[in-house]
Amino acid sequence: MRAVLAASSFTALLCLAGCAPGYSGATTWLFVRIAGLGHCGDVRDIVLEVLPGGLLKLNRRDQKREELGRRLDDIFRTRFYKYVFVTADPDARFRDVADVIAIAAEKVDYVAIVTPSVMTKATYREDGTCLDPNLPPDYIRRSFR
Repeated sequence: MRAVLAASSFTALLCLAGCAPGYSGATTWLFVRIAGLGHCGDVRDIVLEVLPGGLLKLNRRDQKREELGRRLDDIFRTRFYKYVFVTADPDARFRDVADVIAIAAEKVDYVAIVTPSVMTKATYREDGTCLDPNLPPDYIRRSFR
């Protein structure tokens, strides 16, 4: 229950990030999914990590922020389902996380936030437990039409 509340709060904070006092930019709404655990299917997951100092890793490899959009375009050019998982170090600045989500949201259909507890339980090969992007049912069904 706490995880659901925390995830909901995080989503709400992302939506309100542009409304903070003293913020002079336009309000930006960032809608995200909250990742969970599921059984492994396609293990070509793309995980974007936001680290302190604005550093990024894309599937554990260093990623320059200014090249992120182009890199995501390259990755998802031939994929039917276009979603990315985003996780952040607890010491990463909220603004950096929101900026990275905004970049990713322009390149994919869905951005799924991964909490640290879910990330540690996604073992992939050990017991078949993988990240689940929690995609809407109509998004999944469209491939079977």
